[in-house]
Amino acid sequence: MTKRLPIIRFLALFSAFIFVGTSHAKDLELWFVPMSQDGPAKGPLTKWVTENIPKLLPGVTLANNYGPPIYQDAQQKLIVQGRRGKPDVIEAVLEGMIAYQKAGLITPIDSEFDKWADKDQFIPSTIKALTINGKLYGVPYNTNVRVLVYRKDLFQKYGIEAPKTWDDLVKDAALISSKEDGVAGLGLTTKNGSVRTFQEFISFFFEVNGGENPFKYNESSKKWEMNTTPEKLAEVLKLYQDVFFAGTPSGANQNTRGNDYQATDTDYVSGKSAMVPMGPWLYSYRLTGDTAKKILEEETGVAPLPLPTGGTQATYLEVKPLLINAASKDKPDAWALIKILASKDFVALDNQTEGVNPPRK
Repeated sequence: MTKRLPIIRFLALFSAFIFVGTSHAKDLELWFVPMSQDGPAKGPLTKWVTENIPKLLPGVTLANNYGPPIYQDAQQKLIVQGRRGKPDVIEAVLEGMIAYQKAGLITPIDSEFDKWADKDQFIPSTIKALTINGKLYGVPYNTNVRVLVYRKDLFQKYGIEAPKTWDDLVKDAALISSKEDGVAGLGLTTKNGSVRTFQEFISFFFEVNGGENPFKYNESSKKWEMNTTPEKLAEVLKLYQDVFFAGTPSGANQNTRGNDYQATDTDYVSGKSAMVPMGPWLYSYRLTGDTAKKILEEETGVAPLPLPTGGTQATYLEVKPLLINAASKDKPDAWALIKILASKDFVALDNQTEGVNPPRK
């Protein structure tokens, strides 16, 4: 006993030292979909974060689990558990930010942003997009628009040009479906609740609605009012119906009804669809294989979205924000992390890797 007692005391003292030494460690949790899903951006972004966060944010440990890999899953999970304080920082789509703000899950960051030396580097429209009722809730790290991406080699093969009207879109999609075995003329995202389903639909809707939002705030009544008609909404729905059912074969593969955005992306870069309403992130798929690289670098054309009769050229502007959980127990370090992820260096790497557009000048 007398020989073992010093060892026991030593272990007890050592354990106490470990406890005291680590009790002040700061642990942050970040949910960032491009770093959690198995896509081309995951490797470069996680490598950058692993190498740079310890140097740029000393004394803080960042969990290496970056949350659910699908935006709608992350949104649902945050709504259920966010008030526990984790994650501290959330990367989101704009629609998610609005849902979080309504649920009281994110905190305004106006005072912090106003003190940041980089604040004037951000394009004003991207900051305006993240402002609700006069309060800023997020910092953007990328921005995108919707255009028509198409297989110019197939269009040349059949002597057609990129469609300029909805009628041409339906007709050309059906033509390619009938001529190219295993290729659908047009790919669309139609999964219920998917962010991309809304983004594609609203892009077509803007063209019908004169570039205007479907809702408008009435300053006199202080209420939101409808800024469209049932007929305009029905016009967009008819476009979808015609794409899937008007042609024989149909312009879109009927078996893809209910597809989420990952399927829309991969179908195009694997040669299973000839047109998609798409943003610039699609270019990142060139890193996934020789087929995708050839299609994207040699065989792809880009055009404005086709127009309905009497329509207005318009599209959806996507802004992806970085947000602070209102229940985070370490908001100062959460803000410091956002400044790193919205910095020139990280934005440049992310935008180059994902193929998206920068919100910074």
